[in-house]
Amino acid sequence: MLIGDESESHFMNRIRRRAKLLGWEDFHQQDSMGTRAGLPDLILVRPPRVIFAELKSEHGRLTPAQRHTLAKLMGCPGVETYIWRPQDMQDIWTILSTGKGKLVAVTGGYQDATGE
Repeated sequence: MLIGDESESHFMNRIRRRAKLLGWEDFHQQDSMGTRAGLPDLILVRPPRVIFAELKSEHGRLTPAQRHTLAKLMGCPGVETYIWRPQDMQDIWTILSTGKGKLVAVTGGYQDATGE
C-alpha cells in the first residue's frame, strides 16, 4: 500500500475502486475546463447518502475556492463533505462501508493539523 507521497490520482483511483465494490456511483470531472473552481474532486452517491470529497496528497493544501465551496456544502443538511488524505484510508473505508468514522462530516468537515 502506498501512503507517504502517493499522488492524488493514484489515491483517487483506490477510493473509486473500493467505492464501486461497495455499491457507490462515483463522479469525477476529468477535464476541469469549463468547471467552476472549487468543485470537490469526487462525488459519491449511494442513496440515501451523497458524499463530496476533496482529495489531497499528504502535503496538499486547499485553495481559497475549495475552502469556499466546501463551506457551502457543509451548510447543506444531509450532504457529507470531507477532505481526504492517504493517511485517512482506514477511516474512508469505514465511512463508505458503514457511514461511521472518526472524520467529521455534514456540518463540521474535516480539519487537519494545518487548520484546513
